[in-house]
Amino acid sequence: MSTHIEPGGPALSDLALVWARTRSAADLAALRDAVRRSPGFDRGLDIVDAVAPALARGDHAEAASVVQRLMPGAFFSPSAHAALAAAHAGLGDDARARAERGLQALAIESIRSTGDGTREHPWSVLRISDEYDVLRAERRTSQQQTLVAADGESLDRHVCDDGSEAWFDVSRLVRA
Repeated sequence: MSTHIEPGGPALSDLALVWARTRSAADLAALRDAVRRSPGFDRGLDIVDAVAPALARGDHAEAASVVQRLMPGAFFSPSAHAALAAAHAGLGDDARARAERGLQALAIESIRSTGDGTREHPWSVLRISDEYDVLRAERRTSQQQTLVAADGESLDRHVCDDGSEAWFDVSRLVRA
Protein backbone atom coordinates (compact mmCIF):
# COMPACT_ATOMS: atom_id res chain seq x y z
CA MET A 1 0.00 0.00 0.00
CA SER A 2 1.74 3.13 -1.18
CA THR A 3 -1.19 5.47 -1.73
CA HIS A 4 -0.30 9.14 -1.55
CA ILE A 5 -2.99 11.32 -0.01
CA GLU A 6 -1.66 14.58 -1.42
CA PRO A 7 0.31 14.81 -4.67
CA GLY A 8 3.99 14.68 -3.80
CA GLY A 9 3.18 13.91 -0.16
CA PRO A 10 4.26 10.86 1.79
CA ALA A 11 2.45 7.57 1.35
CA LEU A 12 0.41 6.26 4.25
CA SER A 13 2.73 3.27 4.49
CA ASP A 14 5.70 5.65 4.76
CA LEU A 15 4.00 7.57 7.57
CA ALA A 16 3.29 4.26 9.33
CA LEU A 17 6.97 3.30 9.04
CA VAL A 18 8.01 6.66 10.47
CA TRP A 19 5.72 6.12 13.46
CA ALA A 20 6.96 2.53 13.84
CA ARG A 21 10.50 3.89 14.10
CA THR A 22 9.88 6.90 16.36
CA ARG A 23 6.76 5.99 18.35
CA SER A 24 6.23 9.72 18.76
CA ALA A 25 2.79 11.19 19.41
CA ALA A 26 3.42 13.80 16.71
CA ASP A 27 4.22 11.17 14.08
CA LEU A 28 1.14 9.15 15.03
CA ALA A 29 -1.00 12.31 14.79
CA ALA A 30 0.41 13.02 11.32
CA LEU A 31 -0.37 9.46 10.20
CA ARG A 32 -3.89 9.54 11.63
CA ASP A 33 -4.61 12.96 10.10
CA ALA A 34 -3.49 11.65 6.71
CA VAL A 35 -5.72 8.58 7.07
CA ARG A 36 -8.71 10.79 7.99
CA ARG A 37 -8.09 12.93 4.87
CA SER A 38 -7.74 9.92 2.61
CA PRO A 39 -10.38 9.14 -0.02
CA GLY A 40 -13.01 6.75 1.28
CA PHE A 41 -12.20 7.21 4.96
CA ASP A 42 -15.24 6.03 6.92
CA ARG A 43 -15.29 6.29 10.71
CA GLY A 44 -18.12 3.72 10.67
CA LEU A 45 -16.21 1.21 8.53
CA ASP A 46 -17.01 -2.46 9.23
CA ILE A 47 -14.46 -4.56 7.36
CA VAL A 48 -15.55 -7.80 9.05
CA ASP A 49 -19.05 -7.58 7.55
CA ALA A 50 -17.66 -6.50 4.18
CA VAL A 51 -15.28 -9.45 3.73
CA ALA A 52 -17.06 -12.20 5.69
CA PRO A 53 -19.06 -13.54 2.70
CA ALA A 54 -15.98 -13.87 0.48
CA LEU A 55 -13.86 -15.44 3.22
CA ALA A 56 -16.69 -17.85 4.14
CA ARG A 57 -16.77 -19.03 0.50
CA GLY A 58 -12.98 -19.36 0.51
CA ASP A 59 -12.79 -16.71 -2.21
CA HIS A 60 -9.55 -15.13 -1.05
CA ALA A 61 -9.06 -13.10 -4.22
CA GLU A 62 -12.48 -11.48 -3.76
CA ALA A 63 -11.79 -10.82 -0.06
CA ALA A 64 -8.55 -9.03 -0.97
CA SER A 65 -10.37 -7.12 -3.70
CA VAL A 66 -13.10 -5.98 -1.29
CA VAL A 67 -10.53 -4.56 1.13
CA GLN A 68 -8.40 -3.02 -1.63
CA ARG A 69 -11.46 -1.16 -2.92
CA LEU A 70 -11.82 0.38 0.55
CA MET A 71 -8.24 1.68 0.52
CA PRO A 72 -6.76 4.13 1.21
CA GLY A 73 -9.59 5.02 3.61
CA ALA A 74 -9.31 1.67 5.39
CA PHE A 75 -5.55 1.99 5.94
CA PHE A 76 -4.42 1.31 9.53
CA SER A 77 -7.69 -0.45 10.35
CA PRO A 78 -6.55 -3.56 12.23
CA SER A 79 -9.48 -5.49 10.72
CA ALA A 80 -8.59 -4.40 7.18
CA HIS A 81 -5.01 -5.57 7.53
CA ALA A 82 -6.13 -8.82 9.21
CA ALA A 83 -8.53 -9.49 6.34
CA LEU A 84 -5.80 -8.80 3.78
CA ALA A 85 -3.43 -11.10 5.69
CA ALA A 86 -6.01 -13.90 5.65
CA ALA A 87 -6.73 -13.35 1.96
CA HIS A 88 -3.06 -13.33 0.95
CA ALA A 89 -2.36 -16.40 3.09
CA GLY A 90 -5.25 -18.16 1.37
CA LEU A 91 -3.76 -17.20 -1.99
CA GLY A 92 -0.39 -18.60 -0.95
CA ASP A 93 1.35 -15.22 -0.79
CA ASP A 94 3.06 -15.63 2.57
CA ALA A 95 5.22 -12.51 2.22
CA ARG A 96 2.23 -10.22 1.70
CA ALA A 97 0.31 -12.01 4.46
CA ARG A 98 3.22 -11.36 6.87
CA ALA A 99 3.39 -7.71 5.82
CA GLU A 100 -0.34 -7.25 6.45
CA ARG A 101 -0.12 -9.01 9.83
CA GLY A 102 2.67 -6.59 10.68
CA LEU A 103 0.49 -3.61 9.75
CA GLN A 104 -2.35 -5.10 11.80
CA ALA A 105 -0.09 -5.39 14.85
CA LEU A 106 1.29 -1.89 14.28
CA ALA A 107 -2.24 -0.46 14.08
CA ILE A 108 -3.17 -2.15 17.37
CA GLU A 109 0.06 -0.88 18.97
CA SER A 110 -0.74 2.64 17.77
CA ILE A 111 -4.10 2.57 19.54
CA ARG A 112 -2.58 1.17 22.72
CA SER A 113 0.05 3.91 22.65
CA THR A 114 -2.64 6.57 23.13
CA GLY A 115 -3.69 5.54 26.64
CA ASP A 116 -4.29 2.58 28.90
CA GLY A 117 -7.98 1.98 28.25
CA THR A 118 -9.17 3.49 31.52
CA ARG A 119 -11.67 6.31 31.86
CA GLU A 120 -8.81 8.60 32.91
CA HIS A 121 -6.60 7.58 29.96
CA PRO A 122 -8.85 6.17 27.23
CA TRP A 123 -7.52 4.76 24.01
CA SER A 124 -8.03 6.92 20.92
CA VAL A 125 -9.32 5.30 17.73
CA LEU A 126 -9.80 6.25 14.09
CA ARG A 127 -12.96 4.17 13.76
CA ILE A 128 -15.49 2.53 16.06
CA SER A 129 -14.48 -0.88 14.65
CA ASP A 130 -10.95 -0.24 15.97
CA GLU A 131 -12.38 -0.51 19.48
CA TYR A 132 -13.49 -4.06 18.79
CA ASP A 133 -10.13 -4.88 17.19
CA VAL A 134 -8.32 -3.86 20.39
CA LEU A 135 -10.72 -5.89 22.53
CA ARG A 136 -10.26 -8.93 20.24
CA ALA A 137 -6.49 -8.53 20.51
CA GLU A 138 -6.87 -8.64 24.29
CA ARG A 139 -9.18 -11.65 24.07
CA ARG A 140 -12.06 -9.67 25.54
CA THR A 141 -15.60 -9.36 24.23
CA SER A 142 -17.77 -6.31 24.74
CA GLN A 143 -21.03 -7.15 26.46
CA GLN A 144 -22.23 -3.55 26.58
CA GLN A 145 -21.14 -0.36 24.85
CA THR A 146 -22.23 3.03 26.16
CA LEU A 147 -21.45 6.52 24.85
CA VAL A 148 -20.52 8.78 27.77
CA ALA A 149 -19.98 12.55 27.87
CA ALA A 150 -17.13 13.48 30.22
CA ASP A 151 -15.31 16.82 30.52
CA GLY A 152 -16.25 17.85 26.99
CA GLU A 153 -15.12 14.55 25.51
CA SER A 154 -17.11 11.70 24.04
CA LEU A 155 -16.03 8.34 25.43
CA ASP A 156 -17.15 4.82 24.60
CA ARG A 157 -17.32 2.58 27.64
CA HIS A 158 -17.28 -1.17 27.06
CA VAL A 159 -18.16 -3.63 29.79
CA CYS A 160 -16.42 -6.83 28.81
CA ASP A 161 -17.20 -10.51 29.29
CA ASP A 162 -14.55 -10.79 32.02
CA GLY A 163 -16.14 -7.94 34.01
CA SER A 164 -13.47 -5.42 33.03
CA GLU A 165 -14.07 -2.07 31.38
CA ALA A 166 -12.38 -0.58 28.35
CA TRP A 167 -12.64 3.12 27.54
CA PHE A 168 -12.11 4.77 24.17
CA ASP A 169 -11.96 8.44 23.23
CA VAL A 170 -14.33 8.87 20.30
CA SER A 171 -14.53 12.68 20.43
CA ARG A 172 -13.42 12.99 16.80
CA LEU A 173 -16.03 10.43 15.75
CA VAL A 174 -19.25 11.24 17.62
CA ARG A 175 -20.68 13.64 20.17
CA ALA A 176 -22.19 12.31 23.37
